[in-house]
Amino acid sequence: MLGRHEQSTTDLAKALEKTHSSIIHHLNFLKEAGLIEETRTEKVRNMVQTFYRSTARRFLISYSLGETLDQEGQEIPWQESTVQYIMDGLEAFDISVPEEDEERVRRLLNTYFLRDQKAFEEVLEQQNEDVKLRRFQGYRVMRLLKLLKLSEDHEYNKVVSELGELLTPNASDRRE
Repeated sequence: MLGRHEQSTTDLAKALEKTHSSIIHHLNFLKEAGLIEETRTEKVRNMVQTFYRSTARRFLISYSLGETLDQEGQEIPWQESTVQYIMDGLEAFDISVPEEDEERVRRLLNTYFLRDQKAFEEVLEQQNEDVKLRRFQGYRVMRLLKLLKLSEDHEYNKVVSELGELLTPNASDRRE
């Protein structure tokens, strides 16, 4: 929200349905990290409201396989929960992963998402100017360029091929 335009703590609290103190707590962390800055203060009915904005138009966060693991080589909780969410969601498509393949599918999904994110970030870095595109045009251009980049990524293609073999509807029934 702060990347689009400046907001006061009150505006943020209302929009995010959080308490004012919670917003201030998180804004202090973002400010300390250099991700946001105070832009102005305004007096509103005996209260001073501080306004904030992002320090950059966009932030690129790069993940490598090593950055998704903790010091003991275990998945970081957010990555683990994302993969679990995907594993659970496969059932909605009549895809069940046999217990003996679960760990392999989890590793493949981790690699899949990391390679996908890396390709997306590389495409973003290629953009050298702001171009006014209609609402979904920019998304479609980015998606096309990302897919072209991924088509040249042998590791990604190997992972997709393996996932394609493992994640088919009624895969567990086929093995019986």
